[in-house]
Amino acid sequence: MESCYDDISTRLKQRAVIELLSAENVTPTEIHRRLQAVYGENTVNRTTVNRWAIKFCECEPGRANIVDQPRSGRPVSVTDDKHQKQVDELIKHDRRITQKQIAGRLGVSKERVGYISGLLGYTKVCSRWVPRMLTPENKQKRAESCEELLKRYHEEGDQFLLNIVTGDESWIHHFDPEEKRQSMQYRHASSPRPKKFKTVTSASKILLTVFWDSQRVYLTEFLEAGNTVNSARYIETIKNLRRRACRVRQSTSPILLLHDNARPHTARATLGALEMLKFEVLCHPPYSPDLAPSDFHFFPHLKRDLKGTLFTSDDEVKRAVTSWIRQRTPEFFTDGMRKLVLRWEKCIERQGDYVEK
Repeated sequence: MESCYDDISTRLKQRAVIELLSAENVTPTEIHRRLQAVYGENTVNRTTVNRWAIKFCECEPGRANIVDQPRSGRPVSVTDDKHQKQVDELIKHDRRITQKQIAGRLGVSKERVGYISGLLGYTKVCSRWVPRMLTPENKQKRAESCEELLKRYHEEGDQFLLNIVTGDESWIHHFDPEEKRQSMQYRHASSPRPKKFKTVTSASKILLTVFWDSQRVYLTEFLEAGNTVNSARYIETIKNLRRRACRVRQSTSPILLLHDNARPHTARATLGALEMLKFEVLCHPPYSPDLAPSDFHFFPHLKRDLKGTLFTSDDEVKRAVTSWIRQRTPEFFTDGMRKLVLRWEKCIERQGDYVEK
């Protein structure tokens, strides 16, 4: 409180000096220079000096009032503890209440409501879509799986990530509309606003199966619409993966396979084939696409770059996907695996709940 009064006193003193020097016909520039020599960083700015100098020149010397007059309007007391408590109670009672509704109930402005809610630490956000409502058992399983994998990473280091080969399936449509954000462009003030017509995803599509590690893609397979991935077909896919890995990988370390819990992946016949082919399958909790590198890294980037392109046949889709993969650098794949470690940590911090971006 004392600092507030000191500030007012300093301003009043400077106004008195401005009045005196203005009466002696000293220019505002010179007045400001002299004030700076005395008050330093507390000096009023040049515009203020000029405004007061004009005011003093219009009055009879020694007759001007240098004290601020009371102003009309609502005092800022609406941000006191009482109003903060009222806003806090209204928000806790209804998380979707608007600033306009709060302002109407309390008789204050929307601007004050926004200021108070900020002081209380509130921000308004939209709900986040998640794949599934996780049960406590699901969350516990997710947290335990992440702890187990993170422990191995800390024990084995980067070699653990280098040994992981991950894979999944996803539909690639012949046409997928680009997102609104992707259509952003510069527009001059005199140019018409661009328009974008609503379109829908095409019914024609092809299923892509991909396996990759922190350096490269090992295998891509395409399955036309109308066909399904069953255990027998998946076994053939992992056999092709094993042959391809043996030719390409320079390491003799075991392949750590990370895939989800889809039925073809966990069927008895598939598990037997994986054991015979000497794959070590890493644990992956159910309903966890946020912990699958293909789902949170590979496919989103691929589909984003293909959005807005119209393919007239499955062959065109295959060529586009193949070309896109060839353009990826090793850093792209390494980045995907590094993100996996961060997601394990976040999942544990969130006690098994879904991990955001």
